[in-house]
Amino acid sequence: MNFSSIKEYFYKLYNFGMMMMLMPLVMFLFIYYLLLSGWVAPIIQDESAMDTLLIAFPTIALATLTIVHLAGAKKFKFISTQVGLSKKLDLYFPIVKMKTRAALSLSLMMAVGLFFTGHEWFSIYFTVIVFWFLLQWPTPRKLCHNLKLKGDEREMVISKGEAFKI
Repeated sequence: MNFSSIKEYFYKLYNFGMMMMLMPLVMFLFIYYLLLSGWVAPIIQDESAMDTLLIAFPTIALATLTIVHLAGAKKFKFISTQVGLSKKLDLYFPIVKMKTRAALSLSLMMAVGLFFTGHEWFSIYFTVIVFWFLLQWPTPRKLCHNLKLKGDEREMVISKGEAFKI
């Protein structure tokens, strides 16, 4: 990612995250509206198929989020050994993209589950995934913690570059 300051870096990072999560949120609300208004009826009416989806979708989501979290932690260890804040920030962005895309795809999966079944549990699953995404939001403090930044690098990131301006 091209950035000229740490403030711009976080601005681009936040915009990316918000734009990516806006799409599944709009889609979910649209599907919810269609189901509540009666324009669309749930496709799957069979109880056993619905129960299977109610168990399979959150299991897939939990497994995916766990894999993404562990892969991110492994990559954070590698990035923390790199020299230079700019290089660390450049390597941090793809991990944030990976986590954001995982949350995006899983929330879309829950929206599809709601569309097919009309079951309210998919609303809860969707909300849990959005909360997980918010807990993973890349704040300056979280970045410092993940990359184990210390000293001037930490101060630079926490203050978004304002600490060393003259």
